[in-house]
Amino acid sequence: MEKLTQLVEAMPDVGWLVLMGIVIVISIAAVEGIVKVKRMQIKHAERMAKINQGIDPGDETKAYKNAI
Repeated sequence: MEKLTQLVEAMPDVGWLVLMGIVIVISIAAVEGIVKVKRMQIKHAERMAKINQGIDPGDETKAYKNAI
């Protein structure tokens, strides 16, 4: 623990900026991953709803024409 404290105290300002940049990039990547998974879940739920209603999920234009 003492070595870690010494390392943190010895880190220059540029080192903190680089460390903050790395943390920000990792955080953005994590959020993008979460959003991508959530979009996949929504698309899957929509596809399953279409199948349950008897609509062909692969042919959206035909389904929209029949709805009009």
